[in-house]
Amino acid sequence: MTFSLIILSNTENESTFQMNHNCLESFVISASLVGATYELVLIESNGNATFNYDIKNLTIIKPQKLFNFHRFFNIGIKAAINDYLILSNNDVIFDLDFVKEAQEGIKKLNLLSYSPYDIKSNKLSKSEVERHDFVKGYDIQKHIAGWCIIVKKTIFDTIGSLDERFPFFYADSDYALILQKYNIQHALLTKCKAVHLESMSKTGKPKIYYDYKNHKGIPKYVIEENRYWILNSERMINGVIQFHRKWGSRRLLKLKLIIADKLQKWGLGKLNKIILFHR
Repeated sequence: MTFSLIILSNTENESTFQMNHNCLESFVISASLVGATYELVLIESNGNATFNYDIKNLTIIKPQKLFNFHRFFNIGIKAAINDYLILSNNDVIFDLDFVKEAQEGIKKLNLLSYSPYDIKSNKLSKSEVERHDFVKGYDIQKHIAGWCIIVKKTIFDTIGSLDERFPFFYADSDYALILQKYNIQHALLTKCKAVHLESMSKTGKPKIYYDYKNHKGIPKYVIEENRYWILNSERMINGVIQFHRKWGSRRLLKLKLIIADKLQKWGLGKLNKIILFHR
C-alpha cells in the first residue's frame, strides 16, 4: 500500500513555508514509523517561490494557471504515482499514527474514499466517535472532511476528474454528491487523526457587509435563513450558485437524496447515476 500526499499552497512568506514544512514533515514521520512507501507533491501557486524544503521524495509543481482548488488537485492526481492519494490542505498536522490507522482502515473496509478525524472540527457526537472505528456517510464536517480526503487513485476511473467549476467553495459538497451518484461509499476513520489548524469556531453573527444583492441566482433560502457566512463572501456566493446550477434546487436535491439513500440501502445504488443527474 503506497501513498501520495498532495497539498496546495501559495507560498509568499516564511510563515506559509513553515506551515507547509510542518504539514509535510508530520506526514513523513507518520509514514516512516510504519515503513510506508510515499511521495510528496506540492502544487505551488507562487511561481516565484524559492523556499528550500530539504525533504526527501518531494516534487514541487508550479502550474502556469490561476489557482483553482479542483484544477490544482487534478494536476497533482495526474502526477501522483502511488495507489492511495491524500488530498490535503497545507494547514494540516498529521498524527504520528495517521498512516498506520489509514492502512488498517483501508484493509478492513476496502473502500475508495475516506477522511481522517479531527476532534476540533468534526461535528459527529463524541460518543459516536468513541463507539466506532469508522462511520460511513456523506455529511460534510461529519463524514467528509473537505480539508483532507484519502482516496484510491482508481476512483477517478469511475468519477472522472474533480469538477473545476468549483474553484474552492462547495468543492467538498460536490464531491459528496458525486460519490453518491456513483454508489461509492465513504467512511470517516475515527482512529486516523489529523489536526486542521484553521479555526472552526464562530462567535456571534457578524453584520453582513458584502453587497450580495447584485448577484443573480442566489438561492432564496440563503437570504431568508440569513446564512451570513455565505452572504459575506463573493467567492462563497458564486460557489453556492454554481452548486445549485449543477445539482438543482435545495428542495429537488433533498428529494433526489432521499431516493438515492433508499436505493443504496436496497442494493440498487447503481440507479443513482440516473437519480442524481446534474448539469
